[in-house]
Amino acid sequence: MFCCECRAEYRPGFTHWTDCDVYLVPELPKPESDDYAQLSHVWTGKDQGRCVEICKDLRALGIPFKVEQSRHQYLKGLDEKYRVSVQSDFVLRARRVVKNGRRVAVLVPVRRLPRLPGARKPGAEA
Repeated sequence: MFCCECRAEYRPGFTHWTDCDVYLVPELPKPESDDYAQLSHVWTGKDQGRCVEICKDLRALGIPFKVEQSRHQYLKGLDEKYRVSVQSDFVLRARRVVKNGRRVAVLVPVRRLPRLPGARKPGAEA
């Protein structure tokens, strides 16, 4: 018997895992696809709001991502963690998004065009 959330294996006879609050299954499901086989973690933290901000920024920039949430109940409280991962092709852009936000990640350096002969400077009087 297996837990689909934490993928832990249990002896036959158990049907429910209280830590994850899920029913156990005889076999773990196969991975959905190989698209997320080579993931790199770009952010891990406990702040759900920050996780949502990062996900919104990644989505707006078209960067595919995966979020994993882990919850562990302890005697004195609940320990929640979030982890955002992206495919290896998007790691550098995603790390910039995590560090600086969406607005910085979309900035593109502006290339100055050569001045035409005889052209006036902007603001110069004729």
